[in-house]
Amino acid sequence: MKQPKNILEDLLERSKEIFPDQQGQFEKKARELFLEYCKAEKDKPKEITMHTVNQILPCIAFYKAVSEYTGKPEQVYSIIKEYFLEECALTAKKLQKLCGIPFAYKFAPRIMAVIIHKFFGTRSGFEMMDHSISSDMCHIDIIKCPYFSICSAHGCPELTTVFCNGDDTAYGNMHARLSWERKKTLGRGDNCCDFILRIIK
Repeated sequence: MKQPKNILEDLLERSKEIFPDQQGQFEKKARELFLEYCKAEKDKPKEITMHTVNQILPCIAFYKAVSEYTGKPEQVYSIIKEYFLEECALTAKKLQKLCGIPFAYKFAPRIMAVIIHKFFGTRSGFEMMDHSISSDMCHIDIIKCPYFSICSAHGCPELTTVFCNGDDTAYGNMHARLSWERKKTLGRGDNCCDFILRIIK
Protein backbone atom coordinates (compact mmCIF):
# COMPACT_ATOMS: atom_id res chain seq x y z
CA MET A 1 0.00 0.00 0.00
CA LYS A 2 1.25 3.46 -0.89
CA GLN A 3 2.20 5.43 2.20
CA PRO A 4 0.43 8.77 2.71
CA LYS A 5 2.39 11.93 2.07
CA ASN A 6 4.03 13.20 5.26
CA ILE A 7 2.60 16.69 5.30
CA LEU A 8 4.12 17.70 8.64
CA GLU A 9 7.67 16.93 7.53
CA ASP A 10 7.11 18.69 4.20
CA LEU A 11 5.88 21.80 5.99
CA LEU A 12 8.78 21.74 8.46
CA GLU A 13 11.20 21.49 5.55
CA ARG A 14 9.63 24.54 3.90
CA SER A 15 9.79 26.51 7.12
CA LYS A 16 13.60 26.24 7.26
CA GLU A 17 14.04 28.98 4.69
CA ILE A 18 11.56 31.33 6.37
CA PHE A 19 12.44 30.76 10.04
CA PRO A 20 16.01 29.38 9.93
CA ASP A 21 17.01 30.64 13.38
CA GLN A 22 13.98 29.15 15.16
CA GLN A 23 13.71 25.80 13.38
CA GLY A 24 15.09 23.75 16.27
CA GLN A 25 12.68 25.36 18.70
CA PHE A 26 9.40 24.52 16.99
CA GLU A 27 10.33 21.36 15.08
CA LYS A 28 10.22 19.12 18.16
CA LYS A 29 7.08 20.81 19.47
CA ALA A 30 5.24 20.28 16.19
CA ARG A 31 6.02 16.56 16.17
CA GLU A 32 4.99 16.22 19.81
CA LEU A 33 1.67 17.95 19.18
CA PHE A 34 0.99 15.78 16.15
CA LEU A 35 1.60 12.56 18.12
CA GLU A 36 -0.59 13.86 20.93
CA TYR A 37 -3.44 14.67 18.54
CA CYS A 38 -3.15 11.28 16.85
CA LYS A 39 -3.76 9.39 20.10
CA ALA A 40 -7.47 10.17 19.84
CA GLU A 41 -7.53 8.71 16.31
CA LYS A 42 -5.85 5.42 17.21
CA ASP A 43 -8.85 3.10 16.92
CA LYS A 44 -10.81 5.01 14.30
CA PRO A 45 -11.40 3.55 10.81
CA LYS A 46 -9.18 4.50 7.88
CA GLU A 47 -12.09 6.39 6.30
CA ILE A 48 -11.69 8.92 9.11
CA THR A 49 -7.91 8.85 9.64
CA MET A 50 -7.22 9.46 5.95
CA HIS A 51 -8.57 12.93 6.65
CA THR A 52 -7.57 13.50 10.28
CA VAL A 53 -4.12 11.88 10.59
CA ASN A 54 -3.03 12.36 6.99
CA GLN A 55 -4.33 15.90 6.37
CA ILE A 56 -5.91 17.91 9.18
CA LEU A 57 -3.82 17.18 12.26
CA PRO A 58 -0.37 17.65 10.66
CA CYS A 59 -1.43 21.14 9.58
CA ILE A 60 -2.82 22.04 12.99
CA ALA A 61 0.31 20.79 14.78
CA PHE A 62 2.56 22.78 12.44
CA TYR A 63 0.42 25.89 12.61
CA LYS A 64 0.15 25.97 16.39
CA ALA A 65 3.77 25.05 17.14
CA VAL A 66 5.40 27.39 14.65
CA SER A 67 3.02 30.27 15.44
CA GLU A 68 3.79 29.91 19.14
CA TYR A 69 7.56 30.11 18.68
CA THR A 70 7.67 32.74 15.94
CA GLY A 71 4.70 34.91 16.85
CA LYS A 72 3.89 35.15 13.13
CA PRO A 73 0.73 33.12 12.46
CA GLU A 74 0.07 34.94 9.16
CA GLN A 75 3.38 33.74 7.75
CA VAL A 76 2.80 30.23 9.06
CA TYR A 77 -0.62 30.19 7.46
CA SER A 78 0.94 31.28 4.17
CA ILE A 79 3.37 28.34 4.25
CA ILE A 80 0.47 25.89 4.59
CA LYS A 81 -1.61 27.74 2.00
CA GLU A 82 1.14 27.71 -0.63
CA TYR A 83 1.90 24.06 0.05
CA PHE A 84 -1.69 22.98 -0.59
CA LEU A 85 -2.10 25.22 -3.61
CA GLU A 86 0.94 23.56 -5.19
CA GLU A 87 -0.28 20.07 -4.32
CA CYS A 88 -3.75 20.77 -5.66
CA ALA A 89 -2.30 22.31 -8.82
CA LEU A 90 -0.66 18.94 -9.48
CA THR A 91 -4.02 17.25 -8.95
CA ALA A 92 -5.58 19.76 -11.35
CA LYS A 93 -3.10 18.83 -14.08
CA LYS A 94 -3.94 15.14 -13.68
CA LEU A 95 -7.67 15.87 -13.88
CA GLN A 96 -7.18 18.04 -16.94
CA LYS A 97 -5.28 15.23 -18.60
CA LEU A 98 -8.04 12.72 -17.82
CA CYS A 99 -10.76 15.07 -18.99
CA GLY A 100 -8.78 15.62 -22.16
CA ILE A 101 -9.54 12.07 -23.25
CA PRO A 102 -12.28 12.36 -25.92
CA PHE A 103 -15.72 12.64 -24.30
CA ALA A 104 -14.34 11.79 -20.82
CA TYR A 105 -15.59 15.09 -19.41
CA LYS A 106 -19.16 13.90 -19.94
CA PHE A 107 -18.72 11.39 -17.11
CA ALA A 108 -17.21 13.89 -14.66
CA PRO A 109 -20.41 14.86 -12.76
CA ARG A 110 -21.36 11.26 -11.99
CA ILE A 111 -17.78 10.34 -11.12
CA MET A 112 -17.54 13.30 -8.75
CA ALA A 113 -20.75 12.19 -7.01
CA VAL A 114 -19.32 8.69 -6.51
CA ILE A 115 -16.04 10.07 -5.14
CA ILE A 116 -17.77 12.45 -2.73
CA HIS A 117 -19.99 9.71 -1.34
CA LYS A 118 -17.10 7.27 -1.02
CA PHE A 119 -14.46 9.49 0.54
CA PHE A 120 -16.55 12.23 2.17
CA GLY A 121 -19.50 10.22 3.46
CA THR A 122 -20.78 9.58 6.97
CA ARG A 123 -18.14 6.90 7.62
CA SER A 124 -15.53 9.60 7.09
CA GLY A 125 -17.19 12.00 9.52
CA PHE A 126 -19.06 14.16 7.00
CA GLU A 127 -22.76 14.83 6.51
CA MET A 128 -24.16 15.78 3.13
CA MET A 129 -27.28 16.60 1.19
CA ASP A 130 -27.76 15.55 -2.43
CA HIS A 131 -29.47 18.16 -4.60
CA SER A 132 -28.84 16.96 -8.13
CA ILE A 133 -26.90 13.99 -9.45
CA SER A 134 -27.24 13.38 -13.16
CA SER A 135 -25.19 13.00 -16.29
CA ASP A 136 -25.20 16.80 -16.60
CA MET A 137 -24.64 17.98 -13.05
CA CYS A 138 -23.41 16.99 -9.61
CA HIS A 139 -24.64 19.24 -6.79
CA ILE A 140 -23.95 17.98 -3.28
CA ASP A 141 -23.79 20.14 -0.16
CA ILE A 142 -21.50 19.14 2.71
CA ILE A 143 -23.27 20.32 5.85
CA LYS A 144 -20.85 18.84 8.39
CA CYS A 145 -17.12 18.73 7.72
CA PRO A 146 -14.38 17.40 10.04
CA TYR A 147 -11.88 19.80 8.49
CA PHE A 148 -13.92 22.70 9.81
CA SER A 149 -15.02 21.11 13.10
CA ILE A 150 -11.55 19.84 14.08
CA CYS A 151 -9.75 23.04 13.13
CA SER A 152 -12.37 24.99 15.09
CA ALA A 153 -12.01 22.70 18.11
CA HIS A 154 -8.26 23.40 18.12
CA GLY A 155 -8.82 27.15 17.97
CA CYS A 156 -7.74 27.67 14.37
CA PRO A 157 -10.88 27.62 12.15
CA GLU A 158 -9.05 29.87 9.68
CA LEU A 159 -7.02 26.83 8.57
CA THR A 160 -10.15 25.36 6.99
CA THR A 161 -9.91 27.84 4.14
CA VAL A 162 -6.65 26.21 3.07
CA PHE A 163 -8.57 23.06 2.22
CA CYS A 164 -11.48 25.00 0.67
CA ASN A 165 -9.06 26.85 -1.62
CA GLY A 166 -7.53 23.52 -2.57
CA ASP A 167 -10.88 22.32 -3.95
CA ASP A 168 -11.17 25.41 -6.12
CA THR A 169 -7.66 24.89 -7.48
CA ALA A 170 -8.14 21.18 -8.16
CA TYR A 171 -11.60 21.32 -9.76
CA GLY A 172 -11.81 24.85 -11.12
CA ASN A 173 -10.35 24.26 -14.57
CA MET A 174 -10.76 20.60 -15.49
CA HIS A 175 -12.20 21.13 -18.95
CA ALA A 176 -13.65 23.90 -21.11
CA ARG A 177 -17.02 22.13 -21.03
CA LEU A 178 -17.07 21.71 -17.24
CA SER A 179 -18.12 24.47 -14.85
CA TRP A 180 -17.07 24.39 -11.18
CA GLU A 181 -19.61 26.58 -9.40
CA ARG A 182 -18.72 26.68 -5.73
CA LYS A 183 -20.42 29.55 -3.94
CA LYS A 184 -20.23 28.61 -0.26
CA THR A 185 -17.97 26.84 2.23
CA LEU A 186 -18.18 26.27 5.97
CA GLY A 187 -14.63 27.53 6.33
CA ARG A 188 -15.62 30.88 4.85
CA GLY A 189 -18.55 31.30 7.21
CA ASP A 190 -21.37 29.80 5.16
CA ASN A 191 -23.86 27.10 6.17
CA CYS A 192 -22.42 24.41 3.88
CA CYS A 193 -19.77 23.57 1.32
CA ASP A 194 -21.42 23.23 -2.06
CA PHE A 195 -19.82 20.90 -4.59
CA ILE A 196 -21.33 21.86 -7.95
CA LEU A 197 -19.91 20.51 -11.19
CA ARG A 198 -21.93 21.15 -14.33
CA ILE A 199 -21.52 20.30 -17.99
CA ILE A 200 -21.71 23.44 -20.12
CA LYS A 201 -24.14 22.91 -22.97
